[in-house]
Amino acid sequence: MSFFLSDPNILINGNIKPLEYRVYSYCCSEFNVKKMSAFIRIVNIGGQFQMTKEEVEKILISLSNIRLYERQLISIKDGPKYILFDMPAHKYFLENIGFKKYKSYKGWKALGGYLKQREDTGKVYLYPDLDQYALLEKLQGLPPAELAEIKKKPDQLRYPWMLKSVN
Repeated sequence: MSFFLSDPNILINGNIKPLEYRVYSYCCSEFNVKKMSAFIRIVNIGGQFQMTKEEVEKILISLSNIRLYERQLISIKDGPKYILFDMPAHKYFLENIGFKKYKSYKGWKALGGYLKQREDTGKVYLYPDLDQYALLEKLQGLPPAELAEIKKKPDQLRYPWMLKSVN
């Protein structure tokens, strides 16, 4: 399991589809926090998700139309030799935490404090060992009555936004 920073507001405020979120999460995992620069390669994304170049381009264009903090999730510009990608909303999120180019100490310190505070709440979640995609599969397999009870109290799930994807 790898660790990377991603803004949870994307799921709450952004109209993002599950596959788009997975691609965006992958882009966040490849983001260089030290240099504050995005590393997005269409070929890498296509290989990671078994998609064609055209499918990846379509998703990246769709992500460029989604705005958070009045910034695009992915910006796309034509460069002299190749396409240039950037992640303006992700940069803004990281800067608000305290990350700066070549000075990420404050960001990591703030993040450590937040995670420690979050651990101390003692909240017990339903299905705590499942990641968000395993939780989605679990929720899809539940009987309708049990699912209806969970929908009444979405905060009992670690990833409550996955309820939106359950029919």
